[in-house]
Parts: sequence; structure tokens; C-alpha cells
Amino acid sequence: MQNDMFNKAMSLRVLLTRLATGEDKREDGEEYVNLRNELFANTFTKALLPEFVISCRILSDFWPYIKCRFSTYAERREYIREEFEPLLVHLESDRLYSHDHVINYSIEKFDCDSVNYMWGKALGRREDDPDGAITAARSLIESVCKQILKERNIEYDDSFDLPKLFKTTARSLNLAPQLHNENILKQILSGIQTTVHGFASLRNELSDAHGQPKGGYRVSKRHSELAVNLAGSIASFLIQTHHETLLKSTSN
Repeated sequence: MQNDMFNKAMSLRVLLTRLATGEDKREDGEEYVNLRNELFANTFTKALLPEFVISCRILSDFWPYIKCRFSTYAERREYIREEFEPLLVHLESDRLYSHDHVINYSIEKFDCDSVNYMWGKALGRREDDPDGAITAARSLIESVCKQILKERNIEYDDSFDLPKLFKTTARSLNLAPQLHNENILKQILSGIQTTVHGFASLRNELSDAHGQPKGGYRVSKRHSELAVNLAGSIASFLIQTHHETLLKSTSN
């Protein structure tokens, strides 16, 4: 499946490159639509598709886009290559993280487009785009919290920062540390809360959401792995707790 999707992504890149560089003036619009639709339908490949593939629903939309953006064939070829690279690296990678499958199951079962998109984006950038991975990971937790509160009909303000949004969600799920007496449970829940607070700070200080001064600290692969793995685990825990508590309430 992974190799098949890789081949489809490569075919799409080649098709667009040939059109953009005058190598093939025959526009195979049907092939473009079929390849785009298949990659677009998959949660994780959709998150890594170049923006111009998202916006160009038919092949004839792409020519005026690329023609106006770059004047030379070399520029067009390099631009298309760079834009497809995150998707191709993700599909080509043989590295698997054992807990990804557990998190994938929870997130897919949650069935929320914004959550699926952010998780796919975080996974795709985890190894090769640390800045983008941290931004996507933080947005993943934020999206999960908002969707849970929405499904529970709990109001929140769009101005809430991540710690406040998480605190509101945790309280609605009976996960706030102060709601429990058992020391071990309080320690675990306090640890999650502290992680989310640190997560917000990590994103603010190190991610690509803010410009960094010359000589500032640069994130590396280990930072993005930590951020994505933690965000995925916290998101999965919140989703599972949300579903279990809803199931208990309906069975009583």
C-alpha cells in the first residue's frame, strides 16, 4: 500500500513537471484527477500534498498557476520537486514507530477532519521538517480539545490559549488532577497537564510559528519526534477517555 501510494505521488509529480516544462503538451486531465482524488482521499497523504494540488482541482487550473509564478523551466521543475518532497519522503520511509498504529486507530475513529489532517501533517514532517512538525503537533492537541468540547456541548472562547483549552477539556473528562485523591493518578494527570504547558512553550520558542533571531536555537529531529509522539499520545488518551465516558453515560 505504501509503495503503491508512493508510485502514484511520483506519477503526479512527473505529470505536472512535464506540463510545466513543455515536455508534454498533451494534457491528460483524467489521469491528474484520478491521482489527485486518490491521494486526497487518504488522511495522511492529503496532509502532505502541495497546496497547488489542493487548489487545482483539474489539470487546466495548474498551467496558469505555474506560468505566472515562474518564468523558467528550471525554476518550475525545482519548485514542483521541493513541494512534493515531504510527501515522497513520508511514503518512502521504512521507519515505523510502534505506537503510531494505536494513535492512528484512536484518531481515525474520532472521525474529525481537522484532527486527521493535523496528525497526518505531524507524522509527515516528524523526521524532515522539525519546525513544521512541532507546529502541527501543537495544533493536533488544540483540535482534539475543541472537538471534544464541541461534542459535549461545552462552550469555550476562541481566545483560549492551549493550556486553558486543555484545562477546560480535562475538567469535562474528569481528568483534572484536583478532582482525584489517589496520589499515583494525580501525579500522572499532573504530568500530562505540565507536558501540555511545556508543549505550548516549546512551540512558542522553537517552532516555525515565530521568527527566530540570528543565531537563535534551532530545533532538530529529536525535538520534533518528542513533540509529535507526546502530542499523539495525549490526543489518543483524550479521545479514548471521551468515548469511554460517553459510553458509560449512555449505558446508565
